[in-house]
Amino acid sequence: MQLNDYQIKNFRTQNGVSLDLNLVYAIHGDLNENRDNAILVVTSYSATHVDAEDLFTQSDQLDLSEYCVIVVNMLSNSESSSPSNTPAPFDGPRFPLITINDNVRAQHQLITQGLGIKHLKLVMGFSMGGLQTFEWGTQHSDMVDAILPICGAARVSKHNWLFLEGAKSALLADPEFKDGDYESRPETGMQAFATVYGGWVFSQDFFREELFKNLGMAQAEDVIGFMKDYFYRREANDLLGMLATWQSADISVNDRFNGEFEKALRSITARAIVMPGKTDLYFRVADSEYEVNHMPNAELRIIDSKLGHVAGSGMDPYGKAEIAKAIVALLKN
Repeated sequence: MQLNDYQIKNFRTQNGVSLDLNLVYAIHGDLNENRDNAILVVTSYSATHVDAEDLFTQSDQLDLSEYCVIVVNMLSNSESSSPSNTPAPFDGPRFPLITINDNVRAQHQLITQGLGIKHLKLVMGFSMGGLQTFEWGTQHSDMVDAILPICGAARVSKHNWLFLEGAKSALLADPEFKDGDYESRPETGMQAFATVYGGWVFSQDFFREELFKNLGMAQAEDVIGFMKDYFYRREANDLLGMLATWQSADISVNDRFNGEFEKALRSITARAIVMPGKTDLYFRVADSEYEVNHMPNAELRIIDSKLGHVAGSGMDPYGKAEIAKAIVALLKN
């Protein structure tokens, strides 16, 4: 694996803010002579290029040795430009809203100008990576053979938005957060954030059948610690930066589609396999069905798992195998 930086000067966000950005990306494998064997993987909430490797690890089902897999860290994830690593005047809570559209425009510049790639075999991602994958399909179906959004959506639902608002409010309520200018980690707020998030990331079946024991947890309350360990890898402001990106997700909110969601879906001409989780509480199967019904070249494959949202992360062996099958199917055609 090669880890690299790509700098973009004076990037202008959808909301009109100009700032210098740095994208951190990893490359697995080599580009061929024609530079047309590339797969783009985009990261999920609080995840990095290392976490994303779970989606495409070598197995009996999946052999990507002939491909070049490029994993780009989304903005605000602590690796690429984020509230925690950006100098004034955009440091900490002053970091601007970065939309999914902003992420994809920056990634497109990296792929086309930075790496000289004019064609992608596949774009894929889990969760927030799924949001970015849909955006790639909308904006760049002309250069993408196929897309694979996993446990994601083309826009955030009203209920999903409200769940995120609850997690955010739990963190903001800590007096030590100090409107983002905290002097040390806001422990109480981070604990509350992990607690709220933990109640949604797995399914009701997961708790009812005590499937947490399969993940090394003794009791349901251990899910809080599980999520706390996951989120404590990030600065609080970075978590909120990514959350704001998530809450604003909608492939139709731009000058091209002017809020016409179905029109945006119809523009995704790349082949697609849309993979919701059957028990995912964030991104519901019904929303994926609606999306697929308005996409001209899409197939719905439901991950039949009781692990909730986590089913598509690579942690669930069944979900991981189903994702591998989908990758193989999209690369064959």
